[in-house]
Amino acid sequence: MPIIKEKPKQDKTQIRISIEAKILDTIKQYCDWAGVKKHDVFFEQAAEYLLSKDKEWKHHINQKESV
Repeated sequence: MPIIKEKPKQDKTQIRISIEAKILDTIKQYCDWAGVKKHDVFFEQAAEYLLSKDKEWKHHINQKESV
């Protein structure tokens, strides 16, 4: 079962990144397998997942908000 799924259209900001070709090939394969048509969906959801799981990041944000 794919973790990443298409989402409704949202406001977007365009960026330009460089990543290793091998990683991009794997991302493309994953998106094809998961039925994700736009690769930005992969990057958005992967970032959301990472940010939601990183305990040190959450601690940092919570300290910042309590100031």
